Amino acid sequence: MKLLLIQAWNGKEASLRGKFSNLISYSSLTLAVICSLIPPGMFKKIDVVDEYSQKLDYDRDRYDLVMISSDTSSVLSAYKHSRALRKRGAYTVIGGYHATALPDEVAKYCDTVIAGPAERAVPSFFKDFAAGCPKPFYRETNVCAADMTVPDRSRITQRHKLRVPAVIANRGCINRCKYCSMAMMWRSDPRPIAAVIDEIRSLKTKFLIFFDPNFFADRAYAIRLMKELKPLKILWVCNATADFGNDHELMHLAYKCGCRGVLIGFESLNSRSLKGVAKRFSNAERYRTIIKNIHSHGIAVNGCFVLGFDSDTEEELLALPDRVEKLGLDLCRFSVLTPYPGTALFAEYEREGRITSRRWNLYDQHHVVFKPKNISAERLHVVYRQVWKDAYSFKRIFKRVIKSPVLMGPVGLFLIGANIGFKHLGIDEKFR
Repeated sequence: MKLLLIQAWNGKEASLRGKFSNLISYSSLTLAVICSLIPPGMFKKIDVVDEYSQKLDYDRDRYDLVMISSDTSSVLSAYKHSRALRKRGAYTVIGGYHATALPDEVAKYCDTVIAGPAERAVPSFFKDFAAGCPKPFYRETNVCAADMTVPDRSRITQRHKLRVPAVIANRGCINRCKYCSMAMMWRSDPRPIAAVIDEIRSLKTKFLIFFDPNFFADRAYAIRLMKELKPLKILWVCNATADFGNDHELMHLAYKCGCRGVLIGFESLNSRSLKGVAKRFSNAERYRTIIKNIHSHGIAVNGCFVLGFDSDTEEELLALPDRVEKLGLDLCRFSVLTPYPGTALFAEYEREGRITSRRWNLYDQHHVVFKPKNISAERLHVVYRQVWKDAYSFKRIFKRVIKSPVLMGPVGLFLIGANIGFKHLGIDEKFR
């Protein structure tokens, strides 16, 4: 039998893959995880296509089985691929966030839907498929850290991506922000530390990114893991929450163990907006102090902000580039509030009649798919692009980079590259 694995990509975002995309894009671990779950000897040929950097040719070969992973913004591409490949005789499977949120919809376009984590559901499917009796739906909710396999990265392309490997220690999150779909997919369950360290050793790298939604969520676990990381003498970056910047003991240990950067979802400089979406840390007035604290330990901060909360006004949003500059961030990112299916925010907006589009390819964090309260959808679309443009003027980039605590260190070039990459991200009026 022949197997094709596809990471679907939203065609509307194709223009975001410019010549600088390899400065800001990391490889997803999804395909690598699926590869690690394939029974040895089951398939005589296995092809893998990541549409971010590879083109899919329906007639490249005749496949017995096609498995497609997609999120909401790329699910229309997944449907298109599934239809085309079914016509060519393949049995098709679709999984991922959208399949987990709306399995009945997804089932209309494929033979089998796999919802939730893959570690148990995918092996169960392979067993049934080999026996000739695959089910139309699989969902294994009782997945624990012991079930997680080491991703098989051997078939995954690094083309157009930053060549920095990623590892996950704990893929779940203890927070329950209304706009986040993380809890729908995973639960917080840290992997055995020895397994994480063994995986990192096998990568033979000196620089690493942790994909954990919140590396420091379980403080005791994070401390134990960092103590094991220290002898490896690697540099790494991770995701954190704002309260990390209040814990000097943790910040000191993180730096000593190689941490040189954290990505924090500050989301808004309006505390009312943060409370409105159940953000656990909602004191925006503390952000500048928090960033200063993290910098004092030699760690850079990438701050993320969301535009379109109910308390947002046009005046406040247009002032974001100036206000963000005063925070002293090393890097900043912006997105449009997106109520993904399966989240509390989507359910709330749907009840209120505020969802304006179910064109899933617009659910990419760059388009407005709901009715904002204090600004029109049309103006939010324009303001969002203006904020990106203003925040990434060469003058602001220079100010960010020159003051960064990591500029003169070994990750300084990564910081400069990321700022340049975001400047050329391509968020402009053509994304209608």
